[in-house]
Amino acid sequence: MNYKITNGILCIPDLKNDTFVIKKKDFYVINGKIKFEKPLNNAILKEIDAEQSLILPGLVNAHNHIYSTLAKGLPVKGKLNNFEGILKKLWWKLDSVLNEKDMYYSTVLTVKESFENGVTTVFDHHISMQFVENSLSGMADIFEKYHLKGTLAFETTNRYGINNRDRIIKENITFYNSKRYIKGMFGMHALLTLGENDLKEISNAIPEDMPVHIHIAEGEADERLSKMNFGMPIINVLDKFGLLRDNSLLVHNSNISDDEMEILKDKNLFLVQAIDSNMNNAQNIANIHKFIQSDLDVTIGSDGMTSNILRLYKNSFLFTRYQNKTPDIGFEEINKMLLTSYKLKSAYGFPVGLSEDEPADFAITNYSPYTPF
Repeated sequence: MNYKITNGILCIPDLKNDTFVIKKKDFYVINGKIKFEKPLNNAILKEIDAEQSLILPGLVNAHNHIYSTLAKGLPVKGKLNNFEGILKKLWWKLDSVLNEKDMYYSTVLTVKESFENGVTTVFDHHISMQFVENSLSGMADIFEKYHLKGTLAFETTNRYGINNRDRIIKENITFYNSKRYIKGMFGMHALLTLGENDLKEISNAIPEDMPVHIHIAEGEADERLSKMNFGMPIINVLDKFGLLRDNSLLVHNSNISDDEMEILKDKNLFLVQAIDSNMNNAQNIANIHKFIQSDLDVTIGSDGMTSNILRLYKNSFLFTRYQNKTPDIGFEEINKMLLTSYKLKSAYGFPVGLSEDEPADFAITNYSPYTPF
């Protein structure tokens, strides 16, 4: 079906100049592609009045846990006490019993919730120990059926034994090598549940160009255990094993040091803040202002908490002002994070969504600015 979109305010990312081009302009979707001039001999079958709404390229969730979709409101008996208690008493119990049926419904619901919130690209970090082999291809089938874009990775950990660790490694590599439209990444839980032998096995097994998707210093215990088990901070460990790959996703980053940030400056990868999840788990929150001042690419992910990415941006805007004790920041940071999400999307070969002749991939928000935008 062909469309004409009228009266909207377009926010078009200019990734070369690191800015947005803002324009009020009607445009067309002809045979699935963006057109700013009406092509000859093409009938417009449907007109959508955007009523001066804000139109963005499809939003990006840079870190999700689809497997947790059905866990909303799940009761936990007894006190959790701390972050490690949350992992052991809730998430690790859940992922040990998740099966193929759970995966299917979790993925379908995530597709629905993502589209309802203008999210068209999801970078997922999966685990389901009752369904390991072919789990990622099964999720990719659902992504592709409903036209959700993104990447998939299976969380490698040693907490279920070496045999299961090896099954997970193989599943990650098998899906990556399938070279589908939905891309593969190498999933790793965190150094919290990976030892030196695990990292050696991973480093030796995975293709040289395979990017990594991993939780980094989500809790203070992560850095403490890294120094205890490896004799160095987390970023140093990953660098030692060659796992700070191009286009990798390092998620949380709440407790990394200035020295670790110096290492990251020389890497071509993406940091991801997960603000709602960190607040929910009573953990420190990554300082986006500090990252951006250091010229690090940082964007935002839900960590399975929600598909409402714009709400996360708002929370991040407010929190960075509070965290850095100044009302003079926030707008630049959120602008940069949103642009970085589109840079990430582009890095994986997906259309950003609002450029001439690109496949149409955009969200019409219900926000109508009261003052000049």
